[in-house]
Amino acid sequence: METLATADGQRVDVDGTDQAFAAAMAAPRSDEPEHAAPPRREPADPDAPYGRTLDGRPKKRPGGRPPKARPREISAPPPAPQGGAAKPGPAADYSAGLADFTEALWMVMAATPVPWDTIRIRVRAQAYVLKSNQGGVVQGVNLMAQHNASIRWGVEKLTTGEAGWVLPAVMALAPFAVQTGMIWRAPPNGDMELLAQHTERQWAETFAAMQADLAAEAAFMNEAAERFAADDVAAAAGADSPPAAAAAPAA
Repeated sequence: METLATADGQRVDVDGTDQAFAAAMAAPRSDEPEHAAPPRREPADPDAPYGRTLDGRPKKRPGGRPPKARPREISAPPPAPQGGAAKPGPAADYSAGLADFTEALWMVMAATPVPWDTIRIRVRAQAYVLKSNQGGVVQGVNLMAQHNASIRWGVEKLTTGEAGWVLPAVMALAPFAVQTGMIWRAPPNGDMELLAQHTERQWAETFAAMQADLAAEAAFMNEAAERFAADDVAAAAGADSPPAAAAAPAA
């Protein structure tokens, strides 16, 4: 393995170069002196260790400007962990959800009534291919979802319940949609004419029942109005009659 060495033959540790460089470029710690302190000297005037003013009085504190603030301390980066970078955790497994989804999709393709023979045959054949290769489809899509964020988003939508209502809804609406297509493709005679007559009879019966309900409700309202009017007349007659005579007092 190739290595680096200085001019005098000393081997250079390549792995620790970055850490050594960062440590050398980092600012000194707050408790580390920038340079050695000068030797202590006795003041020339013991009565005025900080000197004297122009009029001869001793100074109370040393003169000059206040010291500048120390630069911000920057720590050297920690060394890389032994054994390389940390390994990511295990990827999620979507096999169970994909198996349920493909099974439901096969049921829809195998059981949905299709009025057109050409389309029906192709849908049933595709359902056979899906059933025969279900294991490979589940495994392949699972691997794609584990390594691709876009595919993983779609698989999670299909397998975590957020889109699980789609297939049951399709199966529930399929008979209505198929029969509607058959009606508008069939000629308006024979069975179509019988369906039309049956619908007209149903409407006539429904309309007659509605009229009977309305007549019963109107009769009930008229009866209630007559009863309320009789009560009002009786109340008015009682208010107009004179009060009964008071009983004579005892002798």
